[in-house]
Amino acid sequence: MFCCFPRSTHGLVRTARTFFVSTMVLFFGYLHAQNDVLLPDSAALNLQQVVIQATRATASAPVPHTNMRSADIRRAYHAQDLPYLLSATPSTVESSDAGTGIGYTGMRIRGTDPTRINVTLNGVPLNDAESQAVFWVNLPDLAASATEIQVQRGVGNSTNGAGAFGATVNIDLSEVKADPFAEVSSTLGSFNTQKFSARAGTGLLDRRWAFSGRLSSIRSDGYIDRATADLNAYHLSGAYVGDKQSFQAHVLSGREVTYQAWYGVPAQYADDPARRTYNVAGTEKPGTPYDNEVDNYRQTHYLMHYKRLLTNHLQLQLNGHYTRGKGFFEQYKADQAFADYGVPAAATADTTDLIRRLWLDNHFYGATFALQWKPDNLPHWLLGGAWSRYQGKHYGDVIWAEFAETLPKETRYYENDADKRDANLYAKTDFHFEHEWNMFVDLQYRNVQYTFLGFDNNLNNVDQAAYLHFFNPKMGVSWQINLQAQAYCFVGMANREPNRDDFTQSTPDTRPSPERLHNVETGLRWKNTSWNAVANLFYMHYRDQLVLDGRLNAVGAYIRTNVPESYRAGVELEGTVKATARLRVAANLSLSQNRIREFTEYRDNWDTGAQDVLTWRYTPIAYSPAVVGRAETGYAFWQQKQHRLELSLVAKYVGKQYLDNTGNDNTTLSAYAYADARLHYDWTPEGSRQRASLLLSVNNLFNARYSNNGWTYRYTSEGYDETPFNPYARAEGAGSYNQTGFFTQAGRHWMLTLIWGIGL
Repeated sequence: MFCCFPRSTHGLVRTARTFFVSTMVLFFGYLHAQNDVLLPDSAALNLQQVVIQATRATASAPVPHTNMRSADIRRAYHAQDLPYLLSATPSTVESSDAGTGIGYTGMRIRGTDPTRINVTLNGVPLNDAESQAVFWVNLPDLAASATEIQVQRGVGNSTNGAGAFGATVNIDLSEVKADPFAEVSSTLGSFNTQKFSARAGTGLLDRRWAFSGRLSSIRSDGYIDRATADLNAYHLSGAYVGDKQSFQAHVLSGREVTYQAWYGVPAQYADDPARRTYNVAGTEKPGTPYDNEVDNYRQTHYLMHYKRLLTNHLQLQLNGHYTRGKGFFEQYKADQAFADYGVPAAATADTTDLIRRLWLDNHFYGATFALQWKPDNLPHWLLGGAWSRYQGKHYGDVIWAEFAETLPKETRYYENDADKRDANLYAKTDFHFEHEWNMFVDLQYRNVQYTFLGFDNNLNNVDQAAYLHFFNPKMGVSWQINLQAQAYCFVGMANREPNRDDFTQSTPDTRPSPERLHNVETGLRWKNTSWNAVANLFYMHYRDQLVLDGRLNAVGAYIRTNVPESYRAGVELEGTVKATARLRVAANLSLSQNRIREFTEYRDNWDTGAQDVLTWRYTPIAYSPAVVGRAETGYAFWQQKQHRLELSLVAKYVGKQYLDNTGNDNTTLSAYAYADARLHYDWTPEGSRQRASLLLSVNNLFNARYSNNGWTYRYTSEGYDETPFNPYARAEGAGSYNQTGFFTQAGRHWMLTLIWGIGL
């Protein structure tokens, strides 16, 4: 991941590791002393409640959500990151810089970008505190550890970390398996894709203790030129399960070395079969591209969960977490001024080619809690909250300069720190009424304190601070009409702070305001033994949504600014039919309108050096397709006790997306459709605990040529046409131009995964 981050010392890391291990030992000793009665066998088989998932939506909750369980993950997962695994979620559009789903990936849900999607691991925040995004590349093969992944659309339940403005993703790693197990998995695929993963667990020892571990390695050359990924990860966990309390600890670590493809393919090349894999990264170096234009980053997560049954109806959950991240982006830059880097200049040159490393060095730590009271025949209550602190250090080093007179081993040319503290407290209650009516109320208070190096009104770099307070109320009702049908309605509000760049690249007078979202969801659910269906209507009304409008702030940077009013409104339809014992069909369709009521564009005028001001009304929100649909059918050709062979066909359609908020058809992602085919075989020998699986996928079966992400910059130039010299540039006519990059995706390609396991 490359983003922003704390003061780092090796001593602090060693101290954190020592504290983590010592705490585990002390906790295990304490827990053992507190439990003299052996765990009943029946309880040992139901161990997912080791962690109270306070932010998770239940099946009957009036919140639109999708659950992906371990069996679903097993049927679909090879080596791609979670955005591709979650492709079947309604209103979801996945994207990949490298074009294959390995490396840097992202997703939008209802058009909402990754910085506005809240992600938690066992209820612990995963989003980066400053950029607010999740960099999935930092935790390779995370899906292999997941018991369940739940996606809530809209505001959703109160959660920890940054506010959810389009969706919440809860990843559950807490399952403790009662029996010993082992599994090895190997994947091969197009573009020299390789993955090897091994995991094993002890099961319950003495009916109380359990330990497990996973090692993973993923390699891929990528579809885009030089977009290689070299990813390694491990996950270790230990648990103690008693009659009245439990403790679980996790260590997850990922190391990624990824050649960057984040500039996109130039617009003039995107439809050219011979050049649609072009990567501009590294090409500032004369001759062949620089071979180490990489993101090199390691991130390690330490999680601890303690649960205590205080009475028959009262439970307490305490969670602690610490995340350590450090790494750099290395880049070759040509013709750079010595004065910009503090490098001693040679007598004969004012500029030089150089290699620089942009470093991130961060610590993120905190705690969460949940106190849950579930009395008989009375409302259920949950009091929860969290506190966290992020300390980030950002700095840059020059490691080589061609014409430097002298150059120390590393020459630092910038350095700044950031400190962010986030605290929230929420209370939830569920009321159960006669005639199958239920209601819940969820009230959250959140406080954010952020100190950073930024510009004052005189454009001097000084330490600054922002203090924000948010109140996020939510309420929902549901009515169980009969055994098969349920109706629900949800109303909620969420507030969200600006991100790091919004703060650091502005002055106190030009700093944007926080965003506010009012969300209404209402729908019907039907379910019986052979089919289920959901129809959900949503309306999301934004106040002060942050968007890029082309404006330059006082310090000359392009910034996001608040638009007073915007909205998303639509319907999401889902259905699954088990037509026969062998045939199943699933589909979802999202239809939406996404609009900014009034938008002012500031367009650079290269002739005057100023900016032209244009006003647009009721324009589409960028990256928000009006139609997203997916269908999947699976047929089991061979279905016996020991063997199951199933063929699945998947088709997905994503409507046209605008790359900015002007509604200009010259800069869009064209609508696209693709199809995948999957063959899944399971072999379970009779009387054996062994299991073998084979998963073969042919992705983009019909070789569709499409892009699922992009960027654009629009400008006016009557006097200069740069299109012959810049492949990103395109003429629109009447002196208007745009520079646009597209993230083109791989054509037909395949992956083959073999899994052997015992005890699973």
